Amino acid sequence: MKPVLSLLLACSLLVPVAHAADEAGAASSVATASVPAALPGMDAVKQAIAVLEKDFLGAEASAAANTVMQFANDSKDVSFQISAKTTPWLFGDAKSGGAEDDVYRQMLLVAYLAGNTRAQLAAGKAVDSPLAGWEFALKTYATLQQANAKLKLAELETLKAQQAKGQLPAMAKKALQK
Repeated sequence: MKPVLSLLLACSLLVPVAHAADEAGAASSVATASVPAALPGMDAVKQAIAVLEKDFLGAEASAAANTVMQFANDSKDVSFQISAKTTPWLFGDAKSGGAEDDVYRQMLLVAYLAGNTRAQLAAGKAVDSPLAGWEFALKTYATLQQANAKLKLAELETLKAQQAKGQLPAMAKKALQK
């Protein structure tokens, strides 16, 4: 299991479980948490990505994010290099915005994985595609900034500036070099 994805998947799955506990009592949430979920199929993940692209903050987005995270973590049909080069916002100055920024950083990881997954499935190859991930993450970042005008993540601001200069494709090639 990919360690960073495993941690975020666990966190993203706990939110609906915790919500269910509030509504149905703690005993049922324990039962729900102990049942392993089946790997989503390609059609399900493609549909989830479409939901996120249409309305990342919409009512269906949480379930779609869970589907994308689970597929990204468990599927052999996709491959990712999660590093400071590919997802700099996960390795950046997390202290600057506190817990709220951490939530945004995790949301941007979901967006990155959604875009990257879509590109890999379209190509029919499990080959990391950071450019597609960054493009989806930058679109999501703009959506998040519309919802919270105070949101500024230095790593995404840098990616946005590099996108404006047309430098993301070259950066993507560099990011994958060992």
